[in-house]
Amino acid sequence: MSLDVTNALKGALGELYYKEGCDQKGWAYLSVESLNSGSADGIFVFKKGFHRIRVRIPESLNKEMELVSHPTNESVENPSFVFDFLACKVGTKEKYDTIIEKPQLCWAEIKTGKGDFSKNQIEMLSLIKLPLAVFHIENVLVPPQRIEISWDIRSGKEWLEEFNQQ
Repeated sequence: MSLDVTNALKGALGELYYKEGCDQKGWAYLSVESLNSGSADGIFVFKKGFHRIRVRIPESLNKEMELVSHPTNESVENPSFVFDFLACKVGTKEKYDTIIEKPQLCWAEIKTGKGDFSKNQIEMLSLIKLPLAVFHIENVLVPPQRIEISWDIRSGKEWLEEFNQQ
């Protein structure tokens, strides 16, 4: 069986490289779709490689969590979200057996090729308090040893200032 190189395949490869990069660099991630499902006690299970890490999201961020995790297309069956992940700095440990109570969080967006910000993303930048990390992978089709991931983390305001300077 061979696969066609589709945008969906490129997106899946970008996500795969993002997740592996998180694991190697000490970050855990939670899909915005999982965040949208909610939590009764404010504790969410982030992933980092084979680890599952419990993180308590501060109540002060509840409004932002709801805002960002609301599907932009209002679809329940096939939701679309403004950003890809919520990321948490967790370091590199053998075990993660306690709840992280004061997490270092940021939104994460994966861009491949010449990916630009969408209108919804630009609008959201003025509303978020957490910073946004943008992970860029120029060519997801090169061999894994040649993959280059660049990333930049800034506040929403700083991202907007950059767009206004262009």
